[in-house]
Amino acid sequence: MVDFNPIFEEVDNLGRERVMELMRTLININTTVPPGNSYREYVDAISPYFKDLAFDLEEVTVPEELINKIPKPLEGPRINLVATKEFGKDNYITFCGHMDVVPATNEGNQKWRFPPFEATIIKSGKIYGRGVGDNKGPMISLILALQIIDKLNLKPNYNIRILNCTDEEIGFYPGIRYLAEQGYVKGTVFSIDFSVEPIILMGTAGNLDIDIETIGRSSHSGLSFYGINALEEMIPILVELMKLKKKVETRQSKDIPGLPDSKTKEKRNLSPLFNLDIIKSGEKSNIIPDTCQLTINRRIIPDERIEEVKQEILDAIEKGKAKSNALDVKTSFEYSYPPLKVDINSPEIKKIIKVIQLVHKIPEEKIHKTGINLTFDVGFVAQILKTQEIILRGAATLKSNTHGVNETIRLKDIKNSIKEIIVFLCADLEDLN
Repeated sequence: MVDFNPIFEEVDNLGRERVMELMRTLININTTVPPGNSYREYVDAISPYFKDLAFDLEEVTVPEELINKIPKPLEGPRINLVATKEFGKDNYITFCGHMDVVPATNEGNQKWRFPPFEATIIKSGKIYGRGVGDNKGPMISLILALQIIDKLNLKPNYNIRILNCTDEEIGFYPGIRYLAEQGYVKGTVFSIDFSVEPIILMGTAGNLDIDIETIGRSSHSGLSFYGINALEEMIPILVELMKLKKKVETRQSKDIPGLPDSKTKEKRNLSPLFNLDIIKSGEKSNIIPDTCQLTINRRIIPDERIEEVKQEILDAIEKGKAKSNALDVKTSFEYSYPPLKVDINSPEIKKIIKVIQLVHKIPEEKIHKTGINLTFDVGFVAQILKTQEIILRGAATLKSNTHGVNETIRLKDIKNSIKEIIVFLCADLEDLN
């Protein structure tokens, strides 16, 4: 039997400075992607923590020909760190986290309270910085959990592998995809890229961007009958796409719950999303535009097949094209993340549910089991390894404003995340009943 009291006491007594030393080490390295040109610096900074814990380290670089499939302006090698420690067990667990972060731009009148690439803690225990929640803070929780396991001489029930991966924020060919293809993902998959709140994800969305361009002919606006207005000739296509949007968003997953309807508050299962997000056309008001570009973002639920999703979009475009005078219509697809479905009845998912109950001191019915239209790079792992046993936890909350201005994480949530990891690794299921 595992005695949880000394474990929780050790975690509760963690000093701010110990946490912030790690935070500053990782947050202060700008791993914004694109371009993602600081992975070498990040790997050099984090490697000593695993070396001190007697992990074997291997660097795995994604080949250039695969990186060229990512339609983003990238710089530098895509170095992934694989840290492994054998504990003489039959079972493995693979923790997955990513090194990259989204840009730390200001939004409108919002400004960063503190420099985003200088981790800062305030009196209340809130820690600010780009990546504190997504996804460097959770990796810090994992390192601190492993240090406490080592200090207390606890015995994990798994051989442990930890993957620090590249390019999660842009998808297409993130490091975790290559590592899964090369056999580096072993055993239970534990992604630390979500939330510490009592939420179990049953499914996540895939992401498809569709670019549509109508081609017209420019002319003087005063002589518009000599031209073909590409913006106006996009309208019949827009009409058909809006019809398709209404049809798509009435669909629901067969068995994955979703968030309630925002207007009616009615409970519904996870639904796909169809968003017309960007339209660009014209340069001056006295010139008839000869091109118009539209970008659609399509969130795909696990019940859908990507080939069918693409085809129904092409069919809608063809219907609109038949009513348009555009000289040509060009369409391209960028499929950056596959959807993910989780089997909540699998043994390790049942175990993490018990862990959440213990750490957060709540009954199981207080744990929200749902799907969500966010995307995760472990969707590639599920697809490649054909598994539905994937744990998604983290150290942030839904109020951490990840990807936004003033991304923040609370010290108490870091500590709860540490407790979850230690208990999951070291306790047997009977310890949790």
